[in-house]
Amino acid sequence: MTFTLRNLYEADILQVSEIEREAFPTIWPRTSFKRDLTNRRISYLVAALLHPPEAVEEPEEEPIHPFLGREPIPLRLIRNFRDRLWPQGVPHKPTNDTPLGFVSVWFITEEAHITAIAVKEAWRGQGLGELLLIGAIETAMHRKSRVVTLEVRVSNVSAISLYEKYSFKRVGTRKGYYTDNRESAGIMTTEPIHGLSYQQRFSELREAYLKRRGSVEMSLKLASA
Repeated sequence: MTFTLRNLYEADILQVSEIEREAFPTIWPRTSFKRDLTNRRISYLVAALLHPPEAVEEPEEEPIHPFLGREPIPLRLIRNFRDRLWPQGVPHKPTNDTPLGFVSVWFITEEAHITAIAVKEAWRGQGLGELLLIGAIETAMHRKSRVVTLEVRVSNVSAISLYEKYSFKRVGTRKGYYTDNRESAGIMTTEPIHGLSYQQRFSELREAYLKRRGSVEMSLKLASA
């Protein structure tokens, strides 16, 4: 199996909303993913199962006009001009993968706040949570955030262990934070992520993860702040 880490696209919203409902059944109101896609202070990343590419026919070099044989010159000029302005076209969802989890990151002043990491229940234990965390930290580094922070249930030992692995430290508590059972949340924050020691530690962990997993494609398009 090959996994990919990429940006969220509008065509993912239905599947990602289902993942959110499964992981956080009591959350209300539900996340407005479509609205958030236009918010530069919010970033969503998706971990997906990559399917083998299907064979496709090679397109013709130049579109054929149904009446004139070749594309009319004015249309060709317009298309060429458009391609120069937007060389990559409008981003669209890859057709050969299935979203299995997502992470959301809010950028507030110098802080990157991870608001949610969710993975389909059937795919937990496959390392996707760690992949999403790596992507969130990379995004924060690119956006020049000073630290990364998050909340975690105080009883979620496995998640806390993962965050501690990436140098998150507990700095406080939010009493009764979770509405379903009034459980408290631990507030965890990294040291400055652009410090040499953190950069080296993160690079080692990232490379170790990719070497251990063996079949992960990273295809993030990171936007500046």
